[in-house]
Amino acid sequence: MTTLIVAAPLMARSGVYRSTLDLVATARAAGEDWRAVIAVRPMAGGTGSAAPGISETTITEHGRQLLPALRDLVEPHLLGVDTIVTMVPQSDIVVSRMAGRPRHVAWIRGLPWPGAGEQSPLRSAVLRRLETAALRRADDVWATSPLLAAQVSRAVTAAVVPAGVPLLARSHHGATAGPLRWAGRLSAEKGPAEFLGIVRRTGLDAEVYGEGPLLEQLRSDAPGSVSWHGWAHPDAIWERGGIALCTSHRDAFGRSPVEAASAGLPLVLSDQTGVAPFLYTDPELAERFILPVDAHARWDDAVLALHHDEGLRRRVSDHVHRSAQRLSIQASFGAALSHLT
Repeated sequence: MTTLIVAAPLMARSGVYRSTLDLVATARAAGEDWRAVIAVRPMAGGTGSAAPGISETTITEHGRQLLPALRDLVEPHLLGVDTIVTMVPQSDIVVSRMAGRPRHVAWIRGLPWPGAGEQSPLRSAVLRRLETAALRRADDVWATSPLLAAQVSRAVTAAVVPAGVPLLARSHHGATAGPLRWAGRLSAEKGPAEFLGIVRRTGLDAEVYGEGPLLEQLRSDAPGSVSWHGWAHPDAIWERGGIALCTSHRDAFGRSPVEAASAGLPLVLSDQTGVAPFLYTDPELAERFILPVDAHARWDDAVLALHHDEGLRRRVSDHVHRSAQRLSIQASFGAALSHLT
């Protein structure tokens, strides 16, 4: 069975981009014929992939020209394909409209329409209507977490098929506190300003990994205890330990928390992080370390408790590391394959 992943357009070579490469590589290593068509915006950082099965290009079209450009991009790759898996709303729309297309699975990786206040009310309504129609035309719809499945439930019923990541070797057991660590795209929905607020209130050292539209603004307002590192390989981010924070207002899954947990770092997560209930399965720990983004006092208490209590760090490190073993890219590929066959 030949499976084609379509991930276009992508603003950055980050979460969906990396997941697409990982899934194709994992499937091909298992003897499955998986391929991908990826199109990134010109401003996407990093270097494109020439890995087997990957066709990557740059896409410049916007507005009315975007959907026809995506159709023209995808159609030459359809010969012999049994299933198309779309990873981005615009791809959902284009593939769902194709006459005589193969089986179509929309694998929702993030909220597929604008969140509150992100676009004008009229534009938001139009985009939501277009994506809802596309999801309803798809043969199957998957979501990467129960949180995301619930967020789209008024439009469509989605099966939960978790994302996954290449797990890191465990390098930390909670013996030392280390700095606070944050990794992700520096955009409003990821909550980097909330992370800096925690750093400012607790007075702890911190490291930020990532790039994005808020970089310069955040750097100008940041406490002096923050160091900035841009994008880096996950090993370089997490191998030296510390306490990992995910302060997202909206994160359908959460690649960075899984990477951090697999390395053994204790975590504090927002309750809008889709992967949070997968990582914290102990109710007591979940209550303490999965928090509303605006519960500032609880965040400060959680971070300082981990910073000062070695026994608690070790307990949390063991718990989240064990949970992360169920969130590998191999597990995600296996779950996808079981739904396809």
